[in-house]
Amino acid sequence: MIEYEYRPAKETVSAFRNLYQIISLLRGEGGCPYDRAQTERSSLGNLIDEAYEYLEGVANNDRSICKEELGDVLLNVFSILQIHEDKKDFTTVDVVNEVCEKLIRRHPHVFSDKVATSVEDGLSLWNSVKKQEGRDSSISAVLDHVPSGMPPLEKSYEIQKKLGRMGFEWTCIDDVIDKVYEELDEVKEAIKEGSQEHMEEELGDVLQTLVNLSRWMKVRPDQALERANQKITRRFVQLSQIAQERGIEISKDNLDALDAIWDEIKAAEN
Repeated sequence: MIEYEYRPAKETVSAFRNLYQIISLLRGEGGCPYDRAQTERSSLGNLIDEAYEYLEGVANNDRSICKEELGDVLLNVFSILQIHEDKKDFTTVDVVNEVCEKLIRRHPHVFSDKVATSVEDGLSLWNSVKKQEGRDSSISAVLDHVPSGMPPLEKSYEIQKKLGRMGFEWTCIDDVIDKVYEELDEVKEAIKEGSQEHMEEELGDVLQTLVNLSRWMKVRPDQALERANQKITRRFVQLSQIAQERGIEISKDNLDALDAIWDEIKAAEN
């Protein structure tokens, strides 16, 4: 048994110190076998899961869930930091110092004499500092910074965002919308052709163009899709309950009646 007296913190620094100490104890000699067995790779799934659970709390405007899940995100981040410390890769102090220095260096409009009066100005200054840092700004180098393990939807968003910043961009949102319809026409042609490979290719182009449209609308495609997932789940649960009450079986034979119920649910929500 490890002797440790936990005292709830009243300030941010003490709170982070508590979390750091607890995780150090869990990972240390006499700590938890499960925590001691974790690696940076085995922890990745948990970190991603907790981040998504936080996003769900944001989507539902549930502050209680947001608070809990952010705590879990921090738990996983600090655990991964401790794993790297244990391996002597780098320390938590190294990580925090580096990001602090980067934030100050890349915000000259806040910490120096540069001026930024808009979001675009701020991003422009950020990118100009990155170039001064000697980073390779070629397209191939920029795309190399998109994580290969990122889910395809988010990966498409990141790729197109980076290309847009480099000038490979549509002139207006109407052009993007026109491109969506153009790609849909190509899907129709692929369906007529009957080639599974061609249909997959053209559908991928449609999805990629829709991701680009979401970027122009300043909407995260993954969050928009998750919101739609929640909506269709909520509506179908309601539909099944109403159908049961009315003695309507959920089947292809009753599509007209089910569509009518669906429209009732949509109208009620609006």
